Amino acid sequence: MIKIRSIIGIVGRLYSGESNIICVEEIRIAVTKFDGIPILILPVDKEDLSYKNLYSEEDIKDLERVLNLCDGFILPGGDTWYRLDEVVIDYAIRRDKPLLGICLGMQVLSKVLSGEKKVGYDNTIKNDTLINHLEPNKNYVHSVIIDRNSKLYSIIGEEKIWVNSRHSYHVPELDNTLICARSSDGLIEGVELKDKKFIIGVQWHPESNLEDKHSKKLFKSFFDNFKYSQKFH
Repeated sequence: MIKIRSIIGIVGRLYSGESNIICVEEIRIAVTKFDGIPILILPVDKEDLSYKNLYSEEDIKDLERVLNLCDGFILPGGDTWYRLDEVVIDYAIRRDKPLLGICLGMQVLSKVLSGEKKVGYDNTIKNDTLINHLEPNKNYVHSVIIDRNSKLYSIIGEEKIWVNSRHSYHVPELDNTLICARSSDGLIEGVELKDKKFIIGVQWHPESNLEDKHSKKLFKSFFDNFKYSQKFH
């Protein structure tokens, strides 16, 4: 009897000042820790990775050949999102494949859910609240209040948790039915689609604190969507 592990597509990130598209190592480690197989999703066109890339229908079909290999997707944090992120999100929603957006990944998910049609358009707002949301070296920075009627609450099981935080921008207001969590200063910290298996974005970084019980619950719930196939010999 052989277990078939789930394949998780991780969108590549190009950080400021770097020339290489990379896989965020903490995400890769989280995927393997929960017995998944990570693969890096890269652009399929001939241009450099850019938010201005407007994929043709043929490009999208080519990209979907890669996405078809994946059981689910993770959109990591980073500096800038791209058309690639939006195509992956659209695919995951249409196919009802699990998707977890983290920090920047949550922000682009929020943008897509808002219905904003400008491709690659960053609609985030500079933080200006009493809480400093950019403290990269701390495991716990501020509290988050989770909506009791949300899918996220059914996963975490608590209304108030403490999270890490390393973002300078936040998303604008959304349809309230899409919001599942806020920080204590009112910023949106979680979004979700309730009618899908698992389309959830969080503003914090659960992959950076895998020993935290809430981080474990979030990743476990993501992977619980994948049933191991078994082959008998």
